[in-house]
This record gives sequence, structure tokens and C-alpha cells, in this order.
Amino acid sequence: MTKIYIVTGASRGIGLEFVKQIAAAGNTVFACARNPDGSKDLLELIDNKKVFAIKLDALSDESIKTAAAEIESKAPEGADYLINNAGICGTMGLDFEASSKKELNRVLETNLISVNEITKAFLPILRKRGQNKVKKILNMSSILGSIGQMEDNDGWGFGVAYCISKASVNMLTKMTANKLGKENFVVFASHPGWVSTDMGGEDAPVSTEDSVSGQLANLEKFGKGENGNFYDFEGKPISW
Repeated sequence: MTKIYIVTGASRGIGLEFVKQIAAAGNTVFACARNPDGSKDLLELIDNKKVFAIKLDALSDESIKTAAAEIESKAPEGADYLINNAGICGTMGLDFEASSKKELNRVLETNLISVNEITKAFLPILRKRGQNKVKKILNMSSILGSIGQMEDNDGWGFGVAYCISKASVNMLTKMTANKLGKENFVVFASHPGWVSTDMGGEDAPVSTEDSVSGQLANLEKFGKGENGNFYDFEGKPISW
């Protein structure tokens, strides 16, 4: 059966690969990006039948509202899956004394607050599927947001703001899952692996293809038992 997906941060990297694989499987996808017209690779996938480009600035309440209305008009019966993928890495380095208020605000607004606002705005679209159908939300997190696995040194290679934002996304995921689980939702946090993208760098050992295929498999197979938990792209649990 054809499924309907909503993907944020869809203009490049992992988000773009989600769109590619979802479309290749014959499903419908709304590819949300701040500037879809600026991504040649995304535009090549748009056919306005199975793949739709949606302009979405995750930091703009008005843009989120407009994007939700556009998707709802094109998918009047609702959507099955929301993939909250949009995010930024921020400044590198794990010295909290070097992390400015401006940096924290910028990364948290993009990686955390926008996830909450987009989820709230798109929930009515998912709820249209009804209580009898399972709806799923994947929040893109990172092992860098795992407090249990945080190293006691500067070995991670990412920044304070990024790590904090992903730890916060994990808590938001848990709280979202606790509420929506009663409505037949499955909500989980996903670590994509260290992926070879602009953010992950060329030395990363995981390809976007493998990361996304694994995460889509998780999205498809996860049920009530996985609601509110944290997994890597291979389906292995990660400690909070």
C-alpha cells in the first residue's frame, strides 16, 4: 500500500536521500526545504505526482503554517510518516566556556524548537489517518546527544550546542511519544550513524544510502514496543 511521507531538511544530504528512496519505493513524499529551488538534485526528483517540493523555513512560524496548509490541501486524507530531519551542526569544540549564548540560541532554535513547532503544525495532517492506523514520527537525533555515551574528553568532534540540542530532542521525543502513543502513534529518536555528508565529512564510514535505507526499515517495522525510544540506523537501541 502506498504511504505518504513528510520530510524536512530535504534539499541535500540525508534528507535528500530520504526523498530519493521513498520515491523509488513508489510512495508519496512531501520534500520540505527552506529553498527547494536552490537544490538541483531535489528539483530533478519533483514530479508533483509522487514527489512534491514544499517551501519551509523551520525558523518561521508563518512558513510552517503555510507549509502545513499546502501539504494538507495536496494530501486531504492525511499522511502516515513525519521525518523531522532538518538541523545544523553549529561551531565545533566541546569547551562549554567557549560556547556563546548566541550560538546556543541559534542551534537550539533550529534543532529543537523547530522540531516541536513543525510537529505541532503537522499533527492534524497525521491525525487524519484516524485512530485505527498507525502514524509514525522519526526525530533525527545523534549519538552525540547521548549523555550515557558522552566521552570525558574532546574526542567527539562536534560542538556543545549541537550535543545539547540533540539531548534535548531526545527528551522532546520521549514526551511526544508519551502523549501520542495513546493515539496509535509511534515516535522515536534516530541516530543516522556517522554519515558522509557536508556535515559528517568525507571520512565518515556510513553512506547516505545505507543510513537512510536502515532508518526507513526502522520506520516501517517499529511498533508500540519502540515508541519513545532511541535507536541507531541499524535498529540497535542507544542509551539516553
